Amino acid sequence: MASSRAVATVVLVILAVAAGRCEARFNVGRPFQATASTAEATINSAQLELQIMELKLHIDHSIEHLWSKFHALLEELLEEKVEPCGIELRNDIEMLKKNLTLRSTEQECPSDDLDRHRVEMLEELKAVREGQLQVSERLANVSAVREVKVTRLEHQLREISLNAQLYMLNPDGKENGSFFVKSSRATNRAYGDDWIIFQQRYDGTVDFYRNWTEYREGFGDLGGEFWLGLEKLYRIVSSGRAYELMIELEDFQGVTAYEHYSDFVIGDETENYMLKSLGKASGTAGDSMVVHNGKDFSTYDHKTNDCPTFYHGAWWFTQCYDAHLNAKYLIGKQSKRGGNIWHTFRGSFESLQATKMMVRPLRIIDRVLTDQKLEKLIEIP
Repeated sequence: MASSRAVATVVLVILAVAAGRCEARFNVGRPFQATASTAEATINSAQLELQIMELKLHIDHSIEHLWSKFHALLEELLEEKVEPCGIELRNDIEMLKKNLTLRSTEQECPSDDLDRHRVEMLEELKAVREGQLQVSERLANVSAVREVKVTRLEHQLREISLNAQLYMLNPDGKENGSFFVKSSRATNRAYGDDWIIFQQRYDGTVDFYRNWTEYREGFGDLGGEFWLGLEKLYRIVSSGRAYELMIELEDFQGVTAYEHYSDFVIGDETENYMLKSLGKASGTAGDSMVVHNGKDFSTYDHKTNDCPTFYHGAWWFTQCYDAHLNAKYLIGKQSKRGGNIWHTFRGSFESLQATKMMVRPLRIIDRVLTDQKLEKLIEIP
């Protein structure tokens, strides 16, 4: 705009000079024609003004054209200047983005480290927990083993007091038919000694859920828990003499009881070792064997019903039992029927801690006592 004003000023100066020259020429050349000259001057002045207006318009158009070109040049110049700046700006923006990404990554690294440390700590805590569980299990096992050892030691001390001993027996004189048996005195001293133990349990270390062959031949350890074997038992009680049966029981509170049967007879293997006779029952445990009299012995693979499988053992089952001393070893009271049961002693829902089944040749016990001592035992041949 300043340039257009300067151009306009120059044009006006030129016009003024031209007008002065015309006025001087009129006054000097024609002194006597004033009126005509004045009129002519007026016309000329009007024409001049018209020309001036046209010139101004032309100048305005020229200025506008020049301004347009100048503006275009300016735009081009700006574009030429801005484009590198834009590229540089874009480069700066990209660099800034990269820096921001790097900073963001740097900021995320501690989070990743924290997550990693958290995982490591959780793994360590898990390992510690597993170690604690293993230690607890080992302590429980040690405690259980200790309890078993204590129970076994108590049992061994009791056996010493009961004069328990091992010896070889061949009850029917069968060639190469000798086998070891363990004998003991009855806990109730009134019933004397020389009882041959054919079943003994007190700590659950021996699994009594066995097949027919194992029950026939026997299993376990005579120094611990064991089953002598049905075939050996049959040979003993069928050797030509009458045999009596003694069953001793103990619960987990240490309360003991016994039941004595005066005439114990079982069949051979062809008869499935049937319980043929019990005789007269007497004792403190109550008679839970009576319902089993006349029943076959059965195991899970040699059975007449599902009792061996359902109650996890082997016995002279009826439907299914009032007594079952070869069951899974359970501790104390149970929510359902199971374990080593003698119904008339502790019911059908309380498993017993210790059981012992023994036989010997029948004796008549004369309980004539003097000073609270047993006076007479008469053996019947």
